[in-house]
Parts: sequence; structure tokens; C-alpha cells
Amino acid sequence: MATNPAVADACCTLNLLATGRESQILEALGMTIVVPERVRTEVRFLWTPPDENSVRHRVPVDIESLVTTGLFEVMQPTSEQYIDAFVEAAALITDSDASCIALAGVSRMPLISDDGKERKIAKNLFPDIKLISTLELLHKASTVLAWDQNTMINIAASLRWRGNFAPPRRDGLAEWYGALLRKAHPSAR
Repeated sequence: MATNPAVADACCTLNLLATGRESQILEALGMTIVVPERVRTEVRFLWTPPDENSVRHRVPVDIESLVTTGLFEVMQPTSEQYIDAFVEAAALITDSDASCIALAGVSRMPLISDDGKERKIAKNLFPDIKLISTLELLHKASTVLAWDQNTMINIAASLRWRGNFAPPRRDGLAEWYGALLRKAHPSAR
């Protein structure tokens, strides 16, 4: 496992894949994404941008190559502490999100999530948990990799269309992302 393991929920895992630069991002940050087995089964499709008829299509995704390279790790936790945390979280949120909260909290790993409810529950159950958003991960990677503006515009458009991503209003980097999208093709707004 890399120096910086972090648990990602299904949506943030798909967001990372939507950039088309997941390996580059994770390698630059020295990060491994850890997902519970429940999340792996939800990470199945991204979307295409609209075609000439304004139709979008689902495109299957597979994380197996990332697992093989060690950039992703799939875990099936069974410790009593994990199960207790999972049961407590699952009373409040979906099983998939509860598994991420429990794994991150019990393992003392950061949780990558944009879901406000999931983040709030994680903080209530594990007050010291570090929370990371999709845009925080992307912004940090863009700094480390020194991506130029055109690269960032293309990545933002990919995230928007392939990942169907719209940041939470409270995300401190929402305006940064919005500015990138405004510079992209007008249909990416």
C-alpha cells in the first residue's frame, strides 16, 4: 500500500476515473485508494459527453488494472470494531457509504467523499477523521503536477460529463471548478 492510503466512496471513485488521469493523480500524490468490496460492485459505469443528437451513453469501467498496479486496494474488513462501526453508520445511511465510513474511521484513513450526509455522519462517529473532496484531491494533484490551464479545463470537462459531477455548493473549490468549466466548450456549463 502507498504511503497515503485513503478510502473513497463510489461517487468519488467514479469521479477520479472520470478524469482519465487517475493513475497520474494517485502516483503524484503517493496515494492508494482503498474501497470496501461493497463499493467495488457500484463502480461500473461512466458517461460519454452528449453526441450530435444530445444523447449520452454509459461506458463500463473496470478498476482491475488499478488494483493490479497497487493504486487501488479492495478490502473486505471483518474486525469486530469495523462491524460495530458499520452497523452504527448503516442505521443512518446506505450500506455502501456506511462501509466507507467504518473502514476509514476504524483504519484511521482519510475519507474521500462529496456527500454532505456521509461526511456529517463520518465526523459524528469519528470526530478526528480527515475528509477530502473530489475537488481537493484534483486541486492538490494539479499543483503537484503543475498542469497548465488547458489540461485543467479538459480534466474539468471530463469530470463534468464522464462523471456527471457537480460539486456540493459548500465545497470551497466549487468556484475554481466552475471557472474551468466556463472556459471549456459552452455545452460543458
